[in-house]
This record gives sequence, C-alpha cells and structure tokens, in this order.
Amino acid sequence: MKRLFYISLVFNALLLIAGYLAVYKLGGWRYALLKLQRDTSGLYQHRIQQFEKLPAHPGAWVFVGDSQVENAEWHEWITDSVAVLNRGIAGDYTAAVKTRLPEVLRHEPKKIFLWVGVNDLIFGKKAPEIVGYYQELVQQIRSKAPNASVFLLGLPPVNNDLRRSGTDNERIRNLNQGIEQTARDFAVPYIDLYAPLANADGNLSVQFTEDGLHLNGLGYVVVLNTLKPFTSH
Repeated sequence: MKRLFYISLVFNALLLIAGYLAVYKLGGWRYALLKLQRDTSGLYQHRIQQFEKLPAHPGAWVFVGDSQVENAEWHEWITDSVAVLNRGIAGDYTAAVKTRLPEVLRHEPKKIFLWVGVNDLIFGKKAPEIVGYYQELVQQIRSKAPNASVFLLGLPPVNNDLRRSGTDNERIRNLNQGIEQTARDFAVPYIDLYAPLANADGNLSVQFTEDGLHLNGLGYVVVLNTLKPFTSH
C-alpha cells in the first residue's frame, strides 16, 4: 500500500509540473485565467457561416489567415475603390485554411494575400509539413483562380520576453525560408514582415505589440507600408 501511495504521489507531482510548464509556455496563469473566462465554443464555425452568407464580390482583394489577418481593418487601411475582404479567423492554421479556400475563390478575387502559419508552429507542426500545405494552397488557387495574383506574407517575429507565445523565432525564421522558397517556386511575391517588425535582437519590437505575438496599431502601420507596393493597384 505504501508503495502505491508513493507512486501515486510521484505521478500527481509530475502531472502538476507538466501542467505548470504547459501554462507557462502558453503565457502564464494570468493569461490562462483570461482565456478560461472567454467562451470561444463555436466562434470559428460562426465566422465561417457568416462568410458563406455574405454576397460575392467579384474582383475583390482577399486577406486570408489567422488572428493577425482577422484583427486588421483591411478595407479601411487600404482602399475604398475595390472590395477588400477579411477572411482571417483567430486560431486558424494552414490545413484549415485549405478547407475554406472555396469560399475565398467564389469571389473570383483579383488578389489573395495569404498570412498564416504561426498557430501551426504553436500546435507543434514542423516547417516542412506547413510548407507542404502552403504549396497545396497556391496550387489550388492557381488551378481554380488562374487570374488571381497571390502574395505570400512571411510571419513576424514573436517576443517571448513579453509573454510566452508557444513558439520561438528560430522556428519562425525556418518556416519563413520555406514560405519564401514556395514563392520562388511558384513565381509569386514573398513579402517579408519579419525584418521590418524586429528589434536589434530579432524579437518582435515592443513598440509593435502588447502581448508579444499580435500586432498593435503601430505594427499594422508597418505592415501596410510594407504592403504598399502590392496594394497600390
């Protein structure tokens, strides 16, 4: 009995340590409690269903990706002369973007800006697997919307000194290399967002973020200035 008690004690201690490390990696107890207070059940599907019910906008410019895309007011930042659609969903990743690509392509878009991948890294996926999905995305766009111009956006750095993001900048740089190579392979523009948003140490500059991962208003100003050569018609 005593032996079973000690085994149980050690097992529970290991579980507690693992739980602490997981919470710390994802941002600490304060961030975990904040997330628990917000019920996000079904929100992903709600946003997809809303996209599907919206009218088609032939010739639109479409931004596709995760929360970095969703958080930006692209139509206000860029232009009123064409429809600029936001198809970003917080927490999204490359494989899921592929499944909802038909909704994007129904608009017969003139331009598609693809910005996704950091959640793949946070979920533990390796760069080659993520790049494989990028290749499939570009192939599908080329096949079903041959007149659309495709732009691949590199991932910005993170700043784990502000809050643990769940990934690191070495992995982001490796993925960006793969995304850039994909752009070369398909002869489409690659837009580097890492360098203009990084500080001298290669981390996301504190002036461009509040949480070390997502961009604030000033960060989006940098992004829009970087995109300007590709958004000036």
